[in-house]
Amino acid sequence: MQALLRVLMLVLLITGLALSAASVSAQQFSPPLPPGITPEWAPIPGAPGVQHAPNTNTDLFRYGQRYYFQHDNKWYQSRNMAGPWQTVKNVPRSFRQIQSNYFRQPPEWAAFMPQLPPGLTPQWTSIPGAPGVHYAPNANADLFRYGQRYYYQHDGRWYQTRNMAGPWQRVQDVPQSFRRIEAPYFKQPPGWAKGKKTGWGGAPMPPGQMKKYEGGQHMPPGQMKKQDR
Repeated sequence: MQALLRVLMLVLLITGLALSAASVSAQQFSPPLPPGITPEWAPIPGAPGVQHAPNTNTDLFRYGQRYYFQHDNKWYQSRNMAGPWQTVKNVPRSFRQIQSNYFRQPPEWAAFMPQLPPGLTPQWTSIPGAPGVHYAPNANADLFRYGQRYYYQHDGRWYQTRNMAGPWQRVQDVPQSFRRIEAPYFKQPPGWAKGKKTGWGGAPMPPGQMKKYEGGQHMPPGQMKKQDR
């Protein structure tokens, strides 16, 4: 009986030490804020319920009654700015709609999102010769729509989503129709689109776009060089 009591006391002692160490570790951790700085919270457009602290030098956010801090793709959460802070594997879904420019160190999933001018609504136009594919000529990114999905291309990498607000996911391949998109429809043509003939009689862009620029709109520098050749 005495041996059993000793074992139980030893287990309780070890458990208590472990909990104490975890508590100390959590209490000691806190987002590195500049001395004397009190976070000033501002809402993030497109990310319902999420606020950030633009006057700090960290990826610090607030959502409901909790605070969140991100560093090196690890997230921490607390109910009080003074702590304790604990690591979390997942954050609220709204966080997936935060654009990369609201981060000091954008997590991978934030870097996927196309960076569009504030308030811009993509205007979709079909692409001749590429069945089912639409692009957004008023965007400053390689943004496309196909069926019920949106596609974004940057540096030869493709990302896909069912909702423009995100989350965006990396994809290894795109629908076959994308292989028929000619280079002038891209801001950064992927390797397989470079060198394709335009089919526009030597014009640097589709006739519809040419009319816009003839009406006084500024033509992109890259297209002006093509036109001058």
